[in-house]
Amino acid sequence: MRLTFGAMHRNAQEGIESAATRLMEFQRQVSTGKRIEKPSDDPSATLGSIGEHNETAAIDQYTRTTDTVGSRLAVVDTVLSDLITQLTSAQVASASARGSSKTQSQRDAAATELEAIRDTIFSDMTTAFNGSYLFSGSNSTVAPYSRPAGGPVSAYAGSTNEMLVDVDQQRAVKITFNGQLITQGGDAQDIFVEFESLIAAVRAGDVAGVDAGMDALQRMFDRVSTAQGRVGADLRTIDEQKLRLDELKRSSARRISALEDTNMAEAISGMAQADAAYRAALGAASTATKQSLMDYLR
Repeated sequence: MRLTFGAMHRNAQEGIESAATRLMEFQRQVSTGKRIEKPSDDPSATLGSIGEHNETAAIDQYTRTTDTVGSRLAVVDTVLSDLITQLTSAQVASASARGSSKTQSQRDAAATELEAIRDTIFSDMTTAFNGSYLFSGSNSTVAPYSRPAGGPVSAYAGSTNEMLVDVDQQRAVKITFNGQLITQGGDAQDIFVEFESLIAAVRAGDVAGVDAGMDALQRMFDRVSTAQGRVGADLRTIDEQKLRLDELKRSSARRISALEDTNMAEAISGMAQADAAYRAALGAASTATKQSLMDYLR
């Protein structure tokens, strides 16, 4: 079957357009560095890329959570360290007031020091981080303890429930603490009541009362030490988790790059081949569409 001039022209035009499209695609890949610009460029790779981007978003969320939790637990650890320091000082002050040889002024000085330590412990136990109290349990907007001017410290006003936050799919970390477990534990009275009794015993030279107060201080010291050990373990978990999340994100980024980014060596080679094909199509079209008088006389 003989091809007409119109058919040859259409075929040549289609060949040029196809070659031009392929050339422009390689030029785009080289100039942008991206192999996929729209889903139709590679539907299968696009689907994989969407999954990887979702994974990266989840990793970023966990990273932000671990950063916040790590900062919060660092404050808790600092507070617990100070509580240990204060309780140790209280033990020393109490011991300094024991014995019949102590003068009233020495006992009064020790009692005054204990009052200052009690106030510092109250301040530690009412520490807040970013507007929420650390030792109020899940009721973190309410101060765990309060104290009217010159009056005794209130009973615990926080929650006995504690809040945990996921730092990955398998691990949660405690971010609020039941302050009553620290100040009272299994004792009949919390440490603030014990301080009042201890201060009174020190002023009066009541050795048995001082010994009872020192025992209460030691029990709280043990509770704080246990709590700090757990917080330290959680802080180590956070540090390990940050390293793990960093590696997961780098791995995901490499997979996204493999799916989306241009292989420059292949793209440049393909562009050169597409350019040659485009030029050949132009040449073929030019030859095919040349007409002479003899072509019309046939």
